Amino acid sequence: MDSNLFNSLLTIITFVITIGGGFLINYLNKKIESQNLKDYYNISKQIVMSIEQLNPELVGADKKELAISKLLELTNNKINSEQANTLIEAAVYEVKKLLQNNNITK
Repeated sequence: MDSNLFNSLLTIITFVITIGGGFLINYLNKKIESQNLKDYYNISKQIVMSIEQLNPELVGADKKELAISKLLELTNNKINSEQANTLIEAAVYEVKKLLQNNNITK
């Protein structure tokens, strides 16, 4: 009887650890993806500001193409060009908004 009880408890503990481990792994994967997205977005903003400062002679489409290629390069192609395009567009929007707010307060 004691060995049956012990085996039952061991089975229950193994089951709980397996389920808990699965939830923990999913949680950590989501957290890491979220942090990577934040990191990529911050890189995108820096790229946009850098291109704006260093390449004023470039026009919009050329700036965007340069920004996307630079983002793909800096992320070691861990994102695709569509994701890079979205991040760059969001960064451009935020930078423009920031510049407009600075011009209004001056």
